[in-house]
Amino acid sequence: MATSLTFVQMADPQFGQFAFFSGRGPAELAQYRRHRLNVRPAPAITHFEAETRRFEAAIAMTTTLTPRFAIICGDMVNQAGDARQVAEVKRIAAQLPASVRLLYVAGNHDACADNEVPDAESLARYRADFGADFYAFQEDDAHFVVLNACILQHPERVPDELERQMAWLEGALREARRAGAGRLVAFMHQPLFMADPEEPDEDYPWAPSPPGRPHGYWTVPRARRMPVLELFRQYGVEAMFCGHWHRNHEARDGDMIQVLTGAVGYPLGEDPSGLRVVRLTPGGVEHHYRALPIAGAPF
Repeated sequence: MATSLTFVQMADPQFGQFAFFSGRGPAELAQYRRHRLNVRPAPAITHFEAETRRFEAAIAMTTTLTPRFAIICGDMVNQAGDARQVAEVKRIAAQLPASVRLLYVAGNHDACADNEVPDAESLARYRADFGADFYAFQEDDAHFVVLNACILQHPERVPDELERQMAWLEGALREARRAGAGRLVAFMHQPLFMADPEEPDEDYPWAPSPPGRPHGYWTVPRARRMPVLELFRQYGVEAMFCGHWHRNHEARDGDMIQVLTGAVGYPLGEDPSGLRVVRLTPGGVEHHYRALPIAGAPF
């Protein structure tokens, strides 16, 4: 494990979510809180001011850190294919120096027709807006794989895409090891599990699904989780980074750490808007979450 490199991981800038949660009445706010979603009272808005300030702060912080690359683990926007939301993400992302490569990961709000289930049209739109939705890249002797967890979570409208992604994943991991990969790290939006790799497709009391969503909303179902984990175990993936839950959390599968990172955008727990700084060292994986310096932000 000779590699030492630093990268920045972000998740859930989610342009449009502050507007989505604004103007809610007491009954709706109480329902969100019963589902452990910390939605705050706010007057109705239609603009992106809160998201813009946060994402600009995240890009500025990333610039000062001079990482090898930065990656956004999904939900760049709140409504898949919304041209205004996508344009604002790209406008701000362009402020990152060319020396820092920026990569995207498909989230359910980016790549799903109804923000939950992908279909051929929503995947094509995502690929047009943000590029490939599963791919691999290399930095020194570290190899990285990016998965579209939306397909893992809900393949019912795109079963061929699930088959294609799983075949690709096995080939990418095998090729990385054949090429002498010293480190293997994965990224996706939805976590594979919340606490236990073997957990059933049910909610933990501390992580209930959002109102109106089925149990297991936050994770990949066990039937499709386990084949991914088996490949990760076989090839020695040491860390996986994701988002989706809008708060920080860690869990393990043997030697592999799974890290959920809080939102650049709207926090749904107590963690403030922020990003994660990750350093691969000869001794392992070091990471810490950094709150964004946002003057005058309400939270």
